[in-house]
Amino acid sequence: MATAVRTLSRFERPDATAEFEARRAVKGFLLVGGALCALYIVLPVVYALIISVPVLAVWFSRAPVRGVYLLTGGAALIEIFPLNFSDSLTDRIPLFLNLNNSAGIPFPITPAEILMITLGVVAIARASSERTLHWPGGRLVTAYCVYLAIVVGAEVHGLIAGGDFKTSLWEARPQVYGFILFVMATTLIETRAQVIHLAVIFLLAVSAKALIGDYRYFITLHGVLVNEDIFAHEDSYFLGMFVTATIAAVVWLKNRQIQVLMGLMSALVLVAMLANSRRAGVYALAVAAGVIIVLAFRFEPSLRKRMGWLCVALVVAGVIFIASAWDKQYGIQAQLVRPIRSLVDPSARDYSSDQYRVAETANLQLTFRTSPLIGVGFGSPFLIVYPMADISGLYPLWNVIPHNSLMWVGMRMGAIGFAGFWALIGLAVLEGFHILATKQDPLVRTIAAFAIAAVVGEIVVGYADLQLENYRNLIFLGVVLGLLNRLSTLPEPEHV
Repeated sequence: MATAVRTLSRFERPDATAEFEARRAVKGFLLVGGALCALYIVLPVVYALIISVPVLAVWFSRAPVRGVYLLTGGAALIEIFPLNFSDSLTDRIPLFLNLNNSAGIPFPITPAEILMITLGVVAIARASSERTLHWPGGRLVTAYCVYLAIVVGAEVHGLIAGGDFKTSLWEARPQVYGFILFVMATTLIETRAQVIHLAVIFLLAVSAKALIGDYRYFITLHGVLVNEDIFAHEDSYFLGMFVTATIAAVVWLKNRQIQVLMGLMSALVLVAMLANSRRAGVYALAVAAGVIIVLAFRFEPSLRKRMGWLCVALVVAGVIFIASAWDKQYGIQAQLVRPIRSLVDPSARDYSSDQYRVAETANLQLTFRTSPLIGVGFGSPFLIVYPMADISGLYPLWNVIPHNSLMWVGMRMGAIGFAGFWALIGLAVLEGFHILATKQDPLVRTIAAFAIAAVVGEIVVGYADLQLENYRNLIFLGVVLGLLNRLSTLPEPEHV
């Protein structure tokens, strides 16, 4: 990655204001994030909430966008369920667990939802007092509202058809999270400095997770992985997006110091990502990196020749590496080759996983055909005609929320849901193209290119691994879509 930086970078005097805001974001992440993590690790969750929520409400009231920073960082850093390693840290924070399960409170609400409610109340109260309360504008708002209306319709339809309410909440909640964060991001992010803060918070959160993963792999597990993930599945996506952000920064961000720092950190991030042994994450990174390259060829003509030679060099190096590591069974080298080898010569584990997904997809298609226009709604199991392994001991919702969450959209919401979903995704990508074509600010162009790649990467992992029905992924996706909706309205800095 450092070589790529030297190859592609176009040196320019760093933006002093941007560097100042980045330092502020780092200090805020270490202070606020560290304090909150310590609070929720040391104290029972109820006591931690009693202390933190009023303090955060006051903190949000001074700048409501801080809530977007906090929820984005939390989504990138904190697991949904505890992993119970001997070095467990972030997965001991029950940010996404229902309080009726984690604290014995007779109400199914999560700390993340309490934070969203707190932020919403504070933001509305502040906007009302300043007479600036308004519905968000932008090209993506209508499309997202239409998709949310379809989600609500699928919830009502499912319950009327006999679906279980508690089960339906597992399906509807992530979609609502995404919309809430979209509205928050597109409404509360108003300045270039806030974009910098959000980007730095995300990168720091993923960096912290990568360091935990590297420690877990090399120290806790002594570099030995035997069918054991070191993180939740979705963490591979976030780690891959750090590397994607680095590639985007190499192309568009005119700050060599940040490029080199991100390049060096990417090496540690890749180790943690590969140790997590998720093929879907590797595929998402490969596709997202390809998206960045295509965008660079289209919108940065001056770099085409250098990028062409770099791509040739990477392909040659990749072929040599794959050939030399083809027979590796364990370690980081094996994980690098595994996604490619599994396409032609899968291991027993990968073959079993592939067969499960083939049967699952066939069953989803059959279920879709029972109601192709509006879907079957939320809260009921999908049809199982083709035999599937019963993995309910590991995943209780195995016959409700499938691995192929793209097919989940069609199965639950029918052709109408498919149309609404793909319209939102397509408009988001087009909005990113518009930003790259019209904006000159290197930061905005970097964020826009990354956002397009992140959306495409989410589609890739959503096809293979439950990710479009994951709390953390949908929070992040909502923020990314909110950024795309907002970037075109940000004023250009004077130095551009």
